Amino acid sequence: MEKLKILFDSSIQSITDLHPGYENHASNVLLIKTETEEVIVRSSQMIQEPHNDFWWGCKQLFGIDPRNVFHLEVINNSLTELSSFPVPKVLRKMTIDNKEYVVVEKLNGHTIHTFLNQPSSILESLGKGLALIHQKSFNYIGNPSGTHQTSIYDFHSTLINIMQQLTERFYKNDQKILEVLPEIQLLLKRIPTPTESNFILVDMDPTQFLSNGTEITGLVDTEAYAVAPRELDFIALEYVLDKKSAEDFIKGYISVRDIPDLTYVRTPYRYLYRLLSVQGSVGIEEWLNHPTYF
Repeated sequence: MEKLKILFDSSIQSITDLHPGYENHASNVLLIKTETEEVIVRSSQMIQEPHNDFWWGCKQLFGIDPRNVFHLEVINNSLTELSSFPVPKVLRKMTIDNKEYVVVEKLNGHTIHTFLNQPSSILESLGKGLALIHQKSFNYIGNPSGTHQTSIYDFHSTLINIMQQLTERFYKNDQKILEVLPEIQLLLKRIPTPTESNFILVDMDPTQFLSNGTEITGLVDTEAYAVAPRELDFIALEYVLDKKSAEDFIKGYISVRDIPDLTYVRTPYRYLYRLLSVQGSVGIEEWLNHPTYF
């Protein structure tokens, strides 16, 4: 860790590796204490082009490359302007040995490991915070930095093509996933085209958030933020909520704006998120038949 000294004016006293607790994560996240500050240092684990299902899909669809951690400054600044819960400020950034590093502020709170059986106030604050983020709308699909933009009106035709490529690259031996693909592609041709996109978190999960036991005190893992229809956040949330937590979430969300109608998009968007393995390698039948809460 000798090379990290260049990021600091005072000497490093301790370094703690904050492992997210799941495999295939893209980031190195370190808690570093010096004589004058306690901060988080983020960098990418990836050296080569993204090549697993999640990051390859995110790169193709949204232009998100986890190696570009400097983009966190744009993402976090944009989210801070909108949301009711804190997002870490990027304090400084530097390229060391051709690798990007960002130093971000350490927020207060504990990592949330599940949204289930939490106080209602936590889910309500999550709902309100995400609704405020969803207030800002765009007419393109891509990333928050704007370096990748495709027309929102082409989103479903783009999905058809990317789904085809995802199945060929990562699921050629999964007969059940392959069997469902033609039906999903047909659905995407028939359903209404989205008319607005928003900031959405592709890998929506409780572990991206901090809490003080009463409310959300931080949204800390923002590298997979994209610009896409907000319906995708609701698709992801159905896999990490239950009936009670969803009701609490809805209460907070509708204090800002209405819940979107998922009727037409639920099946194809769920299929996309299974191809991206947002919650791991769940059987496709179980995944598509998961309970609905919105």
